[in-house]
Amino acid sequence: MDTLHTYLRLSPELRKSVDGPNTGMEPIPMRKRHPILKGFEETDLISYGGNLGTVIADSSSEVLMTFVPSFPIYPPETAWMREPKTDIPGLILNTKTLGGRVAYMPADLDRQFGRYNLPDHGDLIANLVRWVAKENIPINLECAGLIDCNIFNQKDRMVLHLVNLTSAGTWRQPVDEYIPVGPVKVKLKLSKDIRGKALTLLVSGQKVTPTVLNGWVSFTVNSITDHEVVIIS
Repeated sequence: MDTLHTYLRLSPELRKSVDGPNTGMEPIPMRKRHPILKGFEETDLISYGGNLGTVIADSSSEVLMTFVPSFPIYPPETAWMREPKTDIPGLILNTKTLGGRVAYMPADLDRQFGRYNLPDHGDLIANLVRWVAKENIPINLECAGLIDCNIFNQKDRMVLHLVNLTSAGTWRQPVDEYIPVGPVKVKLKLSKDIRGKALTLLVSGQKVTPTVLNGWVSFTVNSITDHEVVIIS
């Protein structure tokens, strides 16, 4: 599919309260931004690159993004939005009466992120996952680079597999050079009956002292070259 010069407009629009040139036609925000749009407080637009068909959102739902159609980008004097605002939804949310959360994203930002690795797309998808999961994410990592995490439950222990995907050609295969990353700060939610007092790092053999608090274990892996396997018991 071809890449198009399209955008997604965030709602509500906040540019009236942001420093910069104003036309006097900026809308007044009538409500606060949804948590999914955290980190985008200084913009009303993000790049998209795809196309969208018409979708009708239910009246009980909330539309956080709408489609801005493609417009010429060359020559520069023609590069202005022919249709700067539409009612075509790019992201629709709904919260059910029993508390369930539903998100439908007609704008396929996951595909766009896979193709172009734009940080805005990745941040938005991460915010969306956190909201749908009600922040119930069993692991949190703080580190530079790109780490793939997988948690396995076995009898009397948990196994955490950390794979370092960081390379000069990250997101492209094959990996032709290992670039160690670290320190990697890990916070993991413990499964039932797992105390988290004993940790074993099978690859590096590093000695790690865990901290257990309120059902979570925290520890730091000094460095990961290709992968690490952590046994928690």
